[in-house]
Amino acid sequence: MKHVWKIAAIVIGLSPAAAQAQQWGAVCIGPGGAWGYANGYSSEAGAYDRAMQGSQYDCNEVRTFYNTCGAIAVASNGGWGWSTGGSRGSAEAGAINYCRQYGSGCRVAVWACSG
Repeated sequence: MKHVWKIAAIVIGLSPAAAQAQQWGAVCIGPGGAWGYANGYSSEAGAYDRAMQGSQYDCNEVRTFYNTCGAIAVASNGGWGWSTGGSRGSAEAGAINYCRQYGSGCRVAVWACSG
């Protein structure tokens, strides 16, 4: 089976290492400042579950992402926004910009990069 994986990776133009590096991540927030994150998971469900565990299951908003970075920003009035990006900085900037549509005083609550 390993040989089939290597052949498939070469056919689609990826090295075997690059093909195996694809990973899920997640970020979450909840009331009272709860937050959690996950990175480096082989499944979306695994990343989701780990982020929830990190918040002691207090998150009510969870966002997953694949082979990128994700961030959630929260406004002083409770509004929030989230974004993904190729780097921590771009994910955070996108989350803050999105958050500003719903409130002011936005700050990054949680971020993670995966992949």
